[in-house]
Amino acid sequence: MADKENTIKNYSQTWPMPKKLSPIIIIGTGGIVKDAHLPAYKKAGFEVNGLYDVDLEKAKNLAKEFGINNVFNSLEEAFQNKDHIFDLALPPANLLEVVEKLPDNIFAVFQKPLGRSLEEGNKIRKICHQKNIKACMNFQLRFSPISLPVYEAIKQNILGELVELEVHVNVHTPWELWPFLKTLDRVEVPLHSIHYIDWIRSVLGNPDGVYCQSVKHPKVKELADCRTTAIFNYGNQIRCCMTINHTHSFGRKNQDAYIRLEGTKGAAKMKLGLLLDYPTGEPEELEIITEGTDWIKFDIQGKWFPDAFIGVMANMQRFKNGEDSKLLTSIDDSIHTMAVVDSCGISSQSGGLKIDYAD
Repeated sequence: MADKENTIKNYSQTWPMPKKLSPIIIIGTGGIVKDAHLPAYKKAGFEVNGLYDVDLEKAKNLAKEFGINNVFNSLEEAFQNKDHIFDLALPPANLLEVVEKLPDNIFAVFQKPLGRSLEEGNKIRKICHQKNIKACMNFQLRFSPISLPVYEAIKQNILGELVELEVHVNVHTPWELWPFLKTLDRVEVPLHSIHYIDWIRSVLGNPDGVYCQSVKHPKVKELADCRTTAIFNYGNQIRCCMTINHTHSFGRKNQDAYIRLEGTKGAAKMKLGLLLDYPTGEPEELEIITEGTDWIKFDIQGKWFPDAFIGVMANMQRFKNGEDSKLLTSIDDSIHTMAVVDSCGISSQSGGLKIDYAD
């Protein structure tokens, strides 16, 4: 039993690093770039060769903070560096117009979501195919230190046939960090729970359908919605759901954030520590149990932010080098996540099956 536990404990928590590095240019210098992209790339030793933002002063200040030499005055100037990897960290409303300006035959990472709708996502995907742009989405949860061992556990069949997947989040999220969210007609699923939807797909495949409702909160009136309940249809053997509340403002005691995965032979539970006291966060935790063991607690080295961002870029760099055969979160895969996100919105707007209350 000890050998089995040690084998499981040693499942890798990091994506392999590339043997050859390509320099990176980041388009957009918002909070996510400052809090995650740049700290991640600095930790990994990736070279960021320049920044661009419509707010030139903001880009200059961030470049100074992280010791980046180049701040471009225009997209056209930035896009002259075709041998670089372009990291587009943009709000969904701006992604399509920037992708239309990208040069041909390049490699790019796009911030989620893939536009404001499935229709825009398909337009972006079509442009990338026409221009031979090798692009992926920044779905970092797949690369987090608590996710990678779970994928290995599934691969090694120590969980057995999967029958339960639950995402539960009950936290206080500081929405004021992202002012652009006030302009959107949908917020919670396209900008936050999209990560869980993508992770669910990576484990269980594409669902047959979804039942979803996203709602507002009287204390966050400026946002279209900030809480979600969703049930994903994977047939009559798998129960899959997510319950998301970003407005629990009653202290830390009863806040929690986790993903629970159960099979016929074992189970895994991932604590999403980043979401507790965001953006500072708490330590991430992972426990796995299987036949012949007790719960095995991992010594997790790193966090969702910034460490998972390293994995996305490492996969892109290795793919560019020919070391990885595919982009795990390619736009051709990510468009399916966008389809589920779109269906969540349609389901929420429909209000579900109306009940006939006969007297």
